[in-house]
Amino acid sequence: MENQTQASYFAPVGRADEQMLQLEFTMAKGSELIKALLDAMPDFLLVLNEQRQIVAVNQRLLVAFGVGQPEQLLGLRPGEALGCVHAPDGPDGCGTARNCSVCGAVLAILASQESGLPQQRECRLALGSNGCQALDLDVLATPITLQGHHFTVLALRDISDEKRRYVMERVFFHDILNNAGGIRGLAALLAEGSGPVEVEQEYKELLLGLADNMIEEIKHQRSLMEAEQGTYEPRLSAVNLRELLQDIRQLYLNHDRAGGREISIDQAPDCTFITDRTLLRRIVGNMVLNALEACKIGDVVELWGHCQSGRVRISVTNPGEMPLEVQLQLFKRSFSTKQQEGRGLGTYSMKLFGERYLGGVVNFISNNGMTTFFIELPITQEPPAPT
Repeated sequence: MENQTQASYFAPVGRADEQMLQLEFTMAKGSELIKALLDAMPDFLLVLNEQRQIVAVNQRLLVAFGVGQPEQLLGLRPGEALGCVHAPDGPDGCGTARNCSVCGAVLAILASQESGLPQQRECRLALGSNGCQALDLDVLATPITLQGHHFTVLALRDISDEKRRYVMERVFFHDILNNAGGIRGLAALLAEGSGPVEVEQEYKELLLGLADNMIEEIKHQRSLMEAEQGTYEPRLSAVNLRELLQDIRQLYLNHDRAGGREISIDQAPDCTFITDRTLLRRIVGNMVLNALEACKIGDVVELWGHCQSGRVRISVTNPGEMPLEVQLQLFKRSFSTKQQEGRGLGTYSMKLFGERYLGGVVNFISNNGMTTFFIELPITQEPPAPT
């Protein structure tokens, strides 16, 4: 007998009733096979029934998530037990929300149940009240049968550090080496000293710009590590919205990604608010760069601001819509729409800094042939307490 709810956006709804759940819990608890697996696995381990509900977990998971007894997790689904930000969004909890259609854990469980074979996926889990805490997992779902009842053994290995290092290598070192290569090339040309004075001056200005870019990138990566560790401290000051938007437009107008594309300021009220200017410029700058990359030559990226009712909102709009699969995974640390694997900190860092440290809201709208990213902040604020 199962408890049914309304239709799901993805995985089947329905849960085992209390009597069946207790029976499955007792069955798993008394199984020597399950006991051996729980004791032997170095990773997090969960045993799920056919409705994807927890009937057993290992001690490592309890300790990692501060749970006293396994009975506290009985009947929950994995995302509900681990604190996935999307678990409450579906009509029947974990697995039934729109975002669950791109969740590696749900996909592995369903594939394993359907095929009767082990299935492995990667899962990008967003935790915390605003989803700014990231957990990357390698997921292995394996079917087993006990006394005629079908279960799934779900092994979760935390690969967050591996992903972080990989992203650092592919993003940070890639960008740093590009800048360093440019500096080396310009320095070599200056060392030759064979060009006219005006060309030499142009080289010097380009050299200075590349050096500034390198310093900015290093500072941003350091800030990102501090933010993930909860030690970043916003540097608050008065910021004029109009001046900020003009500064950002000028900064990216001649960027290499802007070739053949225009950046316009549609609305820029002359209002002042309190925030971390450097951090906000980086967030909006990421939005502009993403918009430029999504545009075709000849397209216009629209940058505009709005102040009303004690809030300031900055939006960046570009032609084109994002596929639904992309929309459902934005703001996750290791997800990227780019071809090169490993580039995925842009939208994640927007969300992390904009919400956790500036006390704002970062989101997007993609429909009717247009995509808009925006950040909304209080005009006057105290730095939010990191969570």
